Amino acid sequence: MATPIKVSLARFWVLVGAASLVVSLTVVPMGPARADSISQTRALIQALSAKLAQQEQLSESLAEKYNNSTANLAQIDVQLGVLRRQIIAKRAELGTTSSSLRTAAVHAYVLGAADAQFLAMFQQDLRDADARVQYENQVLGNLHDLTTQLKAQQQSLNLSLAAENSQRNRAAAESATIRNLLAENARNEAATRATLAQVSKRLRRQIIDYEIVVAKAASKRHDTKAIAAAVAAAAAVGGQAAANEVIAAIKKASNVSGTPAGTKQGLAALNAAKSVIGTPYVWGGESPRYGFDCSGLTQWSWRQAGYSIPRTAASQYRALRRVPLDKLQPGDLLFYYNLDNDHQVDHVVMYAGSGPWGTNTIIAAAHRGTNVSLAPLFTYGLIGAGRP
Repeated sequence: MATPIKVSLARFWVLVGAASLVVSLTVVPMGPARADSISQTRALIQALSAKLAQQEQLSESLAEKYNNSTANLAQIDVQLGVLRRQIIAKRAELGTTSSSLRTAAVHAYVLGAADAQFLAMFQQDLRDADARVQYENQVLGNLHDLTTQLKAQQQSLNLSLAAENSQRNRAAAESATIRNLLAENARNEAATRATLAQVSKRLRRQIIDYEIVVAKAASKRHDTKAIAAAVAAAAAVGGQAAANEVIAAIKKASNVSGTPAGTKQGLAALNAAKSVIGTPYVWGGESPRYGFDCSGLTQWSWRQAGYSIPRTAASQYRALRRVPLDKLQPGDLLFYYNLDNDHQVDHVVMYAGSGPWGTNTIIAAAHRGTNVSLAPLFTYGLIGAGRP
């Protein structure tokens, strides 16, 4: 007899109520780019992720229970088939035995094969009570006893069949309930995943908008390190497209633009500057051997291209012909005013036109503690551009 699987449906209903149903989580509304709203959205993502993990675990448990219940049903069906075949066989055996006993009695009389007591029974008047009793005891008695035995066996099989059917009905009901729980939990999982995707998308947008604000502020105060960090943070959540958004926002705010194409001399000066990337910033430095400061780098780079320009940022600004800020080419120099509160042109960088920040990439010896490197273009203090 197959043993039914014991499934605690009450326990599963508790699990469904506590861990499967998608909780009503308030999605943080879109608003100004703020660190606190980003923190709230991250907390919401963490809660949704935990909820989804619970639902996935419950789905695995329910699926295992359902597989066991279907296997149990299959086993019960096999047992039911055996019982039905046994009942059919007993019925056939009952009919065959009854017919055989009657035929044997007739053959015994006709062929004279019966013993004297059996033969005398057919010679008596069967209307006589004693003869009838003797006939019933002798001939029909054996048939009756055997028939009773077969009927008892058939009745036992019928009871077993009824019990097995009842057990199957219970098992089928439990299996259906588990299947419904599994389907409901799958719907809850899908809802949680959809909410999680929506909130994750919202978080990406919040971070990108926040980094745009940060980058704009950093550009105004000439903080190239902060600009680069903002672009990198946006790229981490949205890829190059997000990084381009931050760069475009800075570019739009400053109305500065350029192209990666340029003159032969400008590209030669740019390549010279790129060849010393990694050289430390040294105040007064003007060579790869000893290091560079900002104007030392631009003077040395243009010298490699065959042009001699003055040494300091202020003198370079005065000597070079002006270039519109929206017509920059590789090798052009960008000049900044009053960064050190000295009310003078006190910083210069070279426009690169291509690189990690696309057409908003520069190369510079920024300040003490840094090396010559590519950086995002910044606009704080920018007063103009020049070309040798």
